Amino acid sequence: MFRLPIHSAPFFLIATLATAALSLAASAQDALAPAVTATSVTHLNYKTSKSFEAVTASIEKQLGKFDPSVGRLFSASPLDGAAIEEKMHAMEGSSGLMIFAVRDHGQLLALKGKHGQARQYEIGNPLVALEMTQHDLRAGEYAPLRMYVYVGEDNLTHVDYDLPSSLFSRFHSKDVDEVGKSLDQKLAKLVANALRD
Repeated sequence: MFRLPIHSAPFFLIATLATAALSLAASAQDALAPAVTATSVTHLNYKTSKSFEAVTASIEKQLGKFDPSVGRLFSASPLDGAAIEEKMHAMEGSSGLMIFAVRDHGQLLALKGKHGQARQYEIGNPLVALEMTQHDLRAGEYAPLRMYVYVGEDNLTHVDYDLPSSLFSRFHSKDVDEVGKSLDQKLAKLVANALRD
């Protein structure tokens, strides 16, 4: 049986460890290199002479409010899917959507001695999200959606958001696209009602 001379063993061991370390470093670099996909997103901007308060009040009136406590129902055994869906439907507003979070960027400006009116809404519906994620889990990246209402330098109230169908189109799924288009319609109706009221 072939044996390495005792004085060669440390060199052989060091060379093996160095090779393994280089291999691990290369793997780590590969893991840190992202796959890059360029997509096109359609952005919508509505503007109106209606006041910020009137527009935001109308938007909020059409939206329900998500109750995070519903999440505890998922730990029940056995899982009562019908009860969870019923509770989620009860949280929907007239738009079929609900608010998950509101961030007042206008108030934040006070830290810089400025004044502004700007509010970001996270809106959506977990059941609508499920219609997409059951076909492509990655669609959850854009659920819930974001809408931004602010008073611009033109002193008009603006309502901005990215068109859902353009966000979800990158998944190239017919089922996801259908839901994205239905969300286009829901948001268009939500804004139309807010600007018309």
